[in-house]
Amino acid sequence: MGFELGAGPLRRAPRGWLPARAFPLRHSVYSHPDVGADRGETVIETSAGLTVVWRVEVEGRAPYELEEERSAPMWLHSNSLGSGNRWYKVRVRPQYGLMPDVGVPGVVDPGDPARLWIDWDAAYAEHVPAWEVEARVRREAARRSGALEGTLERLGNPLAGKLRPGEEALVEERIAREAARAREQQEHYAELNRQRNAEKGIVPAPAGEGTELMRLIEEQTRIQQVGRKTRAKVVARSEPGRTFANVPVVELTFEIEGRQVRFEHVYGPRHAKRYQPGKEVDVWIDPADPDTISPGR
Repeated sequence: MGFELGAGPLRRAPRGWLPARAFPLRHSVYSHPDVGADRGETVIETSAGLTVVWRVEVEGRAPYELEEERSAPMWLHSNSLGSGNRWYKVRVRPQYGLMPDVGVPGVVDPGDPARLWIDWDAAYAEHVPAWEVEARVRREAARRSGALEGTLERLGNPLAGKLRPGEEALVEERIAREAARAREQQEHYAELNRQRNAEKGIVPAPAGEGTELMRLIEEQTRIQQVGRKTRAKVVARSEPGRTFANVPVVELTFEIEGRQVRFEHVYGPRHAKRYQPGKEVDVWIDPADPDTISPGR
């Protein structure tokens, strides 16, 4: 479809069409080709291009999928500082573009379900409170993930504010999803590493140690999510000559709040180089056991 505000040049919905709601299953937003750019003219974008697969729901009818390409409002671009409901307006608070869980309201031609008219003004109004929630959840999840991530999110998202009642569960869900995604990535790269080692004839780690290493990685992730963060000083570093999952073991001793805690590093020599005696790093302390820690940088 052509015009960004609907199926025709007017903002009014076509008469006689059926109320519908469309949810983007897959979508991408892009800038239109710069008309006149080859002549050195300044181009002001007033709309964006949208390629999308909708799940369209019409009361009394079976949901269906609709793939299309159309022009759409500029606010569909996902930026830290976005557009208002018109191309010439600016939204100073974060916005996250078209959100799949929110969808868009519109109407469908009863005789041709491929003709979908979208009420972009109403869609924008519905997205604003969803963006506000997303901003608060992102900021809190980043704060709990560590110093760097929290600082970057706070600087880029200064107007998000604190969590509202009922949003704590959303933060926990976000953290759990990110942890699951991190595990999937770790498993993917671990499998690639096993394949490369096999091609090079490298003997795999003893049975069970690979699984135990993954468990230790998950445990470190858990402690950084739920533990108390503080600062620690590396007071000793030794290499006893043992290996775990074909990785040299490095024994580290940290001074944490007036006491010493020992930690066995089994995550590779490159990572272990971060912990030299005298260096101060972040650590997270397991709330269930003060001698169980997860060191950061």
